[in-house]
Amino acid sequence: MANTKSDQPDQTKPSSSCYILVIDLGSGGPKVGVVSDRGEIMSSTFYPITTQIFDGGGAESDPHEWWSCTLKAAKEAIQNSGVLAKDIIAICCDTHYSVVVAVDKNGEPLMNAISWFDSRGGPYNQKLRKGIINIEGYGITKLHKWVTRTGVAPMPSGIDTLGHIQFIKNERPEIYEKTAVFLEPMDYLTLKLTGKATGTHESMLMMMSIDTRKPDLLEYDDALIKLNGFDKSKLPKLIHPDSVVGNLLPEVADELGLSASTQVLAGLNDTNASLIGSGAINDFEGFIYIGTSLVMSCLLPFKKTDIFSAISTMPSPYHGRYSVIAEQGTGGKTLEFFINNLVFPDDEFKTGEIPDDAYQRVSQMAERVPPGSDGVMFFPWLNGTIAPNEDGNARGSIFNLSLKSTRSHISRALMEGIAFNSRWTRKPVEKMIGKKFDKFRFAGGGALSDLWAQIHADILGVPIHQISNPRNNTIRGAAFVALNRLGIRSVDEIPNMVKTKKIFNPISENQVIYNKMFEQYKNFYRQNRKIFSVLNGK
Repeated sequence: MANTKSDQPDQTKPSSSCYILVIDLGSGGPKVGVVSDRGEIMSSTFYPITTQIFDGGGAESDPHEWWSCTLKAAKEAIQNSGVLAKDIIAICCDTHYSVVVAVDKNGEPLMNAISWFDSRGGPYNQKLRKGIINIEGYGITKLHKWVTRTGVAPMPSGIDTLGHIQFIKNERPEIYEKTAVFLEPMDYLTLKLTGKATGTHESMLMMMSIDTRKPDLLEYDDALIKLNGFDKSKLPKLIHPDSVVGNLLPEVADELGLSASTQVLAGLNDTNASLIGSGAINDFEGFIYIGTSLVMSCLLPFKKTDIFSAISTMPSPYHGRYSVIAEQGTGGKTLEFFINNLVFPDDEFKTGEIPDDAYQRVSQMAERVPPGSDGVMFFPWLNGTIAPNEDGNARGSIFNLSLKSTRSHISRALMEGIAFNSRWTRKPVEKMIGKKFDKFRFAGGGALSDLWAQIHADILGVPIHQISNPRNNTIRGAAFVALNRLGIRSVDEIPNMVKTKKIFNPISENQVIYNKMFEQYKNFYRQNRKIFSVLNGK
């Protein structure tokens, strides 16, 4: 089909006794995969969706489109897998998060979902967080409550779920009043599959209404609810993250050709799913993911927060353990912007249709120029920065062009700029966790590029372990979580089910170039921060 994309499977013939259907919903659309109890991805199919961008920082997508595309992708993935429907025993959803869907009493969306990079709630978050005595714009007492109990605090940019709800409450009051429940995407999809509106400590984190220090307490924190200023009755029933939410609704089962006895498990967010899918299940084992966004993470045996670097921890799928949240903003979305807006835009230059191998061409072009891109630098802050300096006013830039600069230089500079951002984030993450990373597992669509893996090794100065089939990494991780919850696979078995395609070691002469450029990368932000504020501040 013209509007779908199916990735290469790990296995072409069924070889296991049971399978998990995973729904992985990201900003670009749903990818649905069938995964065996050995962690083999039998098939996966992706359907794109549209994100609407509005003036004033708005970003929305249609939950009806999520669901219709999910059903199409699921049917196609099941058909392509060669797996008997009776052998698909469970469904698990993982999705992007810090996204809110306002749902009515019949389970229907009342408006578009507000995306994780929507900043219209910023003014309300800023007002909400102020106190009598302030530090970095936060009232000390309020900050202490949010951070000690949840691990996160309202972002001044408003790109968290709390900010989205504040926006709805203040600027869409008619929607707020009609809302029966606010849901994150994984819980919305679970509602569509089962008819039950639920949430977990993990999925509800960015609503900042749960004490995450108490994983067995299935109650909202009244002090946090009061602080946040919204109605507790509009939040879903809390369940344990390892819960079976229910069986598949008969009408959905008929649509997909599955049994109505198929179990639907509590969903999880894509950061946790991608971390686990990489095999990084040991504490302090570093992981970098480049999908639509750019993420650095690892598992920890404790909860901790660096509010000033916008780095925190969230409940992991494993009881009593946490995972680092070092969301940096746009990752692969930056390449998409480059391809769609600068190389193949629909304008008077008529450069033509975007080819299927556009992303591979970017990597091929980048290989033509030396490390450092002959001094050309790219700053990937197209929608502001998050970690390690949250700044919704920051914007991207191609810097230091000369008459000899080409699109090949820009292509490599773009790849280097994203790796520089991970290096920028690495130091505060290491400081927060009290350990230095000696390697990183590398996954997501960005890990398809050997060149990008080598660039990361050179810029970060540690080996990069490129995961096999990296684009399906998140699907694999959600399946591992499901298999563990069902008692089919143990956590300790996961690393042996994840294959490393190649290990990239740093090249010393490239490191000399990148060390020099990295200092200027940081200087560029410091020296332009005020300009960003003047040009883009509200």
